[in-house]
Amino acid sequence: MHVIWDLGDTLITRPPGGQDLRPLTSYPDIQLRPGARAVLDSLAAGGSHHAVLSNTAASTSADARRLLLRLGVLDLFEIVIATASELDPSRPGKPDAVVFHQLLQAWGRSGAHMGARDVVMVGNTWAHDVLGATRAGIAAIFLTNPAISVRHPHDPPAACPPWVIPVWDLPAVPRAVQILDQVGAGPPAAVGPDV
Repeated sequence: MHVIWDLGDTLITRPPGGQDLRPLTSYPDIQLRPGARAVLDSLAAGGSHHAVLSNTAASTSADARRLLLRLGVLDLFEIVIATASELDPSRPGKPDAVVFHQLLQAWGRSGAHMGARDVVMVGNTWAHDVLGATRAGIAAIFLTNPAISVRHPHDPPAACPPWVIPVWDLPAVPRAVQILDQVGAGPPAAVGPDV
């Protein structure tokens, strides 16, 4: 299974104020969230491939890679995309399907052979992570822990399939990935370099 991860409040703690008004590497307090390393290692040991797709304000993909290197997990990620879209509406970011397709194309160029059933997005924000993924034909795992989860009453439901699995927090992600891997995450349409 190919797992796409959000960063803020999913894999890492947020910068003070919640938004990266400077590059992520300039915030020494940002850490991996509790249990993140164990979950990443467990999934990698089971054959999962990891990527990051995260909306950011001032941080580039290079900044996100440097942060993941400082946190000791960069080697677990094949692709890291930080959108730098939160302060620049002209740049695409989640939930725009184009950023999901860019990531899938990059994975395809790296030699990965996959279909939509092989990909899942893990995130804490319903509107960006879940709806963005499902609209792009990708299943989602939604972190529902109220300390980190963002879902508003007016947010629309997700169309299924592809499937959405709500879990409390990171420790439940490997089991959710296992379930999606067994049943097929999404519709059989292929995704990859031709998307």
